[in-house]
Amino acid sequence: MEILSFLKPKKKKRFVSENDFIANQDKQFRLSIESLVQLRDGGVEEEDELKIDYFFYTDTLEKSEKLEEEIRKLGYIVNHGTAAHDKSLFVISGRTTAIKMMHETLREWIGEMCDLGYQYDCSFDTWKIVEESK
Repeated sequence: MEILSFLKPKKKKRFVSENDFIANQDKQFRLSIESLVQLRDGGVEEEDELKIDYFFYTDTLEKSEKLEEEIRKLGYIVNHGTAAHDKSLFVISGRTTAIKMMHETLREWIGEMCDLGYQYDCSFDTWKIVEESK
């Protein structure tokens, strides 16, 4: 035990812990299976391409701006702002380009979004496949 440990700068606590990241990724993977089952029931096939609306949350403006910049590089529509339900949080949201509705493709996309969020200390919160009117 260091007597003068209180003089050391405190590490900033992460918004997304490693355990939260792992649990969230597992949850998102499960949701992808449920979503694809619903799409198949609605007549959407594996080769069909649809866009996805997505949402991340974080606790600082700087983190939200950095994540927005990275997502923009993917060619996605993206914006950030203060969360409506909690003014101490920031939301990063937008829409992807068209993605094939295959299990492997959707799982890969979810993995990338979870990893990207964790890299910038943002939580990949929700996503919704945008079904086009036929």
